[in-house]
Amino acid sequence: MPLSFLFNRYYSMILRTLVIIATVLVSSTSCSDDDSESDDEYSNWKTRNEAYLDNVRNEALTSIASAKEQYPTTWTEHCKWRTFQSYKLAPGSTLNGKNDSIYVEILTQGEGTESPFSTDSVRVYYAGRLIPTDSYPTGLIIDHSGQSNKIDVIFDHTISAPTSFLVSSLTIGFATAIQHMHIGDMWRVYIPANLAYKDTETGSIPASSTLIFDIELIQFARAGNSLPTTY
Repeated sequence: MPLSFLFNRYYSMILRTLVIIATVLVSSTSCSDDDSESDDEYSNWKTRNEAYLDNVRNEALTSIASAKEQYPTTWTEHCKWRTFQSYKLAPGSTLNGKNDSIYVEILTQGEGTESPFSTDSVRVYYAGRLIPTDSYPTGLIIDHSGQSNKIDVIFDHTISAPTSFLVSSLTIGFATAIQHMHIGDMWRVYIPANLAYKDTETGSIPASSTLIFDIELIQFARAGNSLPTTY
């Protein structure tokens, strides 16, 4: 048998083997990429955020409706949930769409009787989170008062300091909540993306993010006045 024939046959076998190996590697890489995408912390982020907000809204509205049915005149004493329209809506607006309202879970009831205005300054303890994910079951903390990012430390008055803001400098959702709070209130506020950063990525906050803020109102001062130096 001619050596040239053997060489060509051997070369053909090697070539076919290399093609098979390359095909397997490409297939493996493709599967790996697909797995990576499916495990992406923020995959389908907008859809997941909208679904999360839907669940919160349903719980809030169902709880409020039930309390109103059982306690028509004192329902607020028997329900921890509240909903508030964006303060940017026109006075008397009947719009109460999912994306134009915040949803509030009252954690602690304060003793104050007045609330801040949009023109006021406030002093608060707060922590802001994204919705829960696999890596962050309680939500990634994206902003907070004080130095520590640990929830139990953030709201510890003996070791952490609150932060001061002009209400008008806050996102619409945060500012809406503040204008319904009383001193001593501690609320968990669910803010739709439309009342936060909408479809814009901001720092560690992905676009289309529903935000969750725990807020404790400590003090406020009317426009033209300064916050107390002590708290």
